Amino acid sequence: MAALLTLAACAPTAPAATRTGSNGGNGGGGTATGQPAAGGDGGGADCAKASKVTIGSDGSISPAKLSLKKGAFIFVTNRSDAVHELVASPDAGLVTSVLGKKEKQVIQFPETGRFAVSAGGAEMHVTVSGDSGCGTPEPTLTIKDGYAFSPSELEVAATANFTVVNKSGSAHGILCDPDPGGNGDNTRLEKGETQILALDKPGTYRCHSVQHPDAKVAITVTSR
Repeated sequence: MAALLTLAACAPTAPAATRTGSNGGNGGGGTATGQPAAGGDGGGADCAKASKVTIGSDGSISPAKLSLKKGAFIFVTNRSDAVHELVASPDAGLVTSVLGKKEKQVIQFPETGRFAVSAGGAEMHVTVSGDSGCGTPEPTLTIKDGYAFSPSELEVAATANFTVVNKSGSAHGILCDPDPGGNGDNTRLEKGETQILALDKPGTYRCHSVQHPDAKVAITVTSR
């Protein structure tokens, strides 16, 4: 199951914040071309960029240090053959992010402070200060127990980030018609996972769970 070149046709563009120091995966948010694109709001704030972070084939995280503003995004690529959950210590307010093999995801930092972000045995030190002015993506689409989407119909603006939360008891791959990425991939959400997604082309997308085809949602994308 492929990563980010699907339901999330765009999210923030990399790179953005100051740094110091695909296909083939599961789930994620990105563009049909493999480059994340614009999303989010915040007035005059630049909320359309993200800092690139890579989990290498050896499980290491690069860069080792990163400086961001509150509300900023990172664009994480997992180049390893292992599944990694990103965990921040202390709690940075991150959504639950599980990156499958070769997966890419967009993740937002909503809290300020100094954080050690780990993935397996590797660690990256992130300093979040100031305020980017970028708000939390909305609205939220939820996969509930009983394997149903709530709401069953959703309207979002083109390129606007929104969150999808899997509150069911199992993983879900999500397929849409028409295919947002044009590549036949699907977005996969593990049990309890949240992902930041977006769509860049106006229209109506009828999506369903691969594991539970009766779980359906119609997403209408309007012009921005």
